[in-house]
Amino acid sequence: LESMNAPIFANCRLRLPCIAFRVTKVKRRQGLAAHSTYGVKADGLRDLLITTDETLIQFSRARTTQQTFFLVRPWDRRLLGLPDFSEQLAFADKGESVRNGSESESGSDDTDESSSDSPGEEELSVDSDDHSRSLRLMVHLGQAFSALLVAQQRVGEYKRVASDHNIIAQVKDPASIDITNIRTLDIL
Repeated sequence: LESMNAPIFANCRLRLPCIAFRVTKVKRRQGLAAHSTYGVKADGLRDLLITTDETLIQFSRARTTQQTFFLVRPWDRRLLGLPDFSEQLAFADKGESVRNGSESESGSDDTDESSSDSPGEEELSVDSDDHSRSLRLMVHLGQAFSALLVAQQRVGEYKRVASDHNIIAQVKDPASIDITNIRTLDIL
């Protein structure tokens, strides 16, 4: 997850790192509205409704279709709780100028006297940080998010299906997210 790149827009394509949830059922709801409303089911997500001007092909697991649809959650590196290096560099520059101006004249070094000599404490701290970060990620993944509906055009290329309203999706169980759902899509 840490190696996922930032989204890139080039050559009329959006390379979007995301978590993709395969749509398993699309069924049109009856109504006289100018727009069509569809009930949508996707692996790992709670059922939801999508309203759009576009006509979607209705399908289910029993009645499949040639075209593949995904609901995608754009990937956000901040979900991992990793530092933003651009912020770190700006902070480091400010910190260095402060340190240079406030060094003690006595020449004493700034060693941390409160640090422990126990060899396992640092490892325990790192494990605890990783565990806390993992728990925060699970909480974030369990929250509702704005999803994009995309339809596969050719192998590896997708087109966004416009929706009249935000598509708000929620994962059924964050612990069940399959690592193979994490990918980068080329959206035309």
